[in-house]
Amino acid sequence: MSNTPVIVDLLIHPIGELATAQASDEPLHGAEMSSIVRVKDAALAIVGDQIVFAGPADEVLPKVQLSEHGRKVDASGRLVIPGLVDPHTHLVFGGNRANEFSMRCQGKTYQEIAKAGGGIVASTTATRSASVESLIETGKQRLRKMLAAGTTSCEIKTGYGLSAESELKMLEAIVALQKSEPLDIAATFMPAHAFPPEMERHDYVRNIIDDMLPKAEKIVRDTIGGGDAQPAEPGATAQIRKPMPVFQDVFCDEGYFTLKDTREILEAGTRHGFRPKVHADEFANLGASSMAVEIAAASADHLLNISDTEIALFAESDVVAVLLPGTSFFLNLKEHARARVMIDGGVAVALGSDFNPGSCHIYSLIFIWGLACLHLKMTPGEALTALTVNAAFAAGLGDRVGQLRQGYQADFLITDVSSLEEIPYNMVSNPIYMVFKRGKQLI
Repeated sequence: MSNTPVIVDLLIHPIGELATAQASDEPLHGAEMSSIVRVKDAALAIVGDQIVFAGPADEVLPKVQLSEHGRKVDASGRLVIPGLVDPHTHLVFGGNRANEFSMRCQGKTYQEIAKAGGGIVASTTATRSASVESLIETGKQRLRKMLAAGTTSCEIKTGYGLSAESELKMLEAIVALQKSEPLDIAATFMPAHAFPPEMERHDYVRNIIDDMLPKAEKIVRDTIGGGDAQPAEPGATAQIRKPMPVFQDVFCDEGYFTLKDTREILEAGTRHGFRPKVHADEFANLGASSMAVEIAAASADHLLNISDTEIALFAESDVVAVLLPGTSFFLNLKEHARARVMIDGGVAVALGSDFNPGSCHIYSLIFIWGLACLHLKMTPGEALTALTVNAAFAAGLGDRVGQLRQGYQADFLITDVSSLEEIPYNMVSNPIYMVFKRGKQLI
């Protein structure tokens, strides 16, 4: 074996503590979620956009040599972790619903606000009237805030247009953000988020299946299909992004889409090349969680009312349970998702922000991390796994991001704190010091 050192472009050393979930090619279940690799006096070595070595400095340093124009970053006394992954956002929308926050402060429930003309449909008018360009611009502004709070990859859903024209406009905006922004972005087509006021349930379901899905497939085929060469430094090799995954989602719940509606829409979406996700069991259990396992969905999200039987089904599958503690917090609910029962039962749990204009106007995964520890009774290590490895698999990105390991993208955070436990402890401040994406410093 050759002892010739690897010439690297970026070396992070010394590192006070490097923390990452155990290496895995699939979602981590149950007790595996607490298996965190924590290395004091560590080093991280990068070539181009990929990690080549990560571990104890005395093992990494003899294997590498910094290139002539390479960069070394001192992270002594600091914690280094993978870039965070948000597997559930609704960040492309028009307008805002600050008035609903005031109603909620007066004790109104989500359902009561929706019946009074608020909720998802309240965002429809503003979203329909917004141009693609304005949706892109506000999307960029929100993504920059997320990036500054440590999110380096995310999923974005449509779902506030509720018509073919506006839902496809939202999808076009998401595609544009994929191409222009440094984050890895997975697109989710979700016209089945609510029913438009001008159309009956049956007619809208048929409209999604017969009209919207074929048109959405064409947008995906024409614009998302291949990876794009990214701008490179003079004299460097262009980095090629892998094609991004594309999903479809349905809000299956009381007052929204029935289990029958959901199955029909998701089956049609699968025929058009969309991988299924499900908003399941947020307010009532209609059986969507069981169906998610049956159809091998990438994830089932919310899950406040999932049954013990369904938890056992999840434990035997790779369907990721995406929990959204920011939503139950923002809605001021008394009960939160039963993360402790799920993890102890062997489920692969992820965490997301559910950033949206009404029920969770929270974009910071650092804050979500703190809520998960306080309200869901997760340990800081379990939450790290849920926000990295498992979130990446829920977003279809688990083969490239979420882990500090050889061959993965060099997406990582250098923090202002020295240990893992200090992240949720500092949830109301921003402990992010530097953000690196594909080996390039963005923050």
